[in-house]
Amino acid sequence: MVVPISRAEVLRRAATWVGVPYSQWAFHTNAHGTYRTDCSGFVSMAFGLPDVPHGGLNTVDLIGVSTPIDKDDLLPADVLIDPTGDRTTRHVVLFEAWADDERAHYLGWEQCGGLGTVRRTLVYPYHGGPRGYRPYRLRHVHDLDF
Repeated sequence: MVVPISRAEVLRRAATWVGVPYSQWAFHTNAHGTYRTDCSGFVSMAFGLPDVPHGGLNTVDLIGVSTPIDKDDLLPADVLIDPTGDRTTRHVVLFEAWADDERAHYLGWEQCGGLGTVRRTLVYPYHGGPRGYRPYRLRHVHDLDF
């Protein structure tokens, strides 16, 4: 069962993984459970999604618990998902805030190869061009603390 979670709590949980190394096969355990140390495992942990049996949802399955939104509707704790390709090309990034008035850059949280879990400024929708990235809102997130 998925429990409602606040946007602030999602971002607090994301911060607990800074520095966790990336791997599609490894798991990391913290106070929130045991999750895969890839992008979708990280986002599953941040959103309080179940960690069993596979350490969180995969990138494609995150779309199944989300609703597509427009770029202008992005709020803290929304996500940008690229479900195209295979497990080596799909990706999900946790949105925190716009980094400029033009909404060309944003502050995001991600678990990525070579860096592990990081909070950094990204080009919208993601470095390297648009590919299949689209903004989504997980259905069980609420705005009570923003």
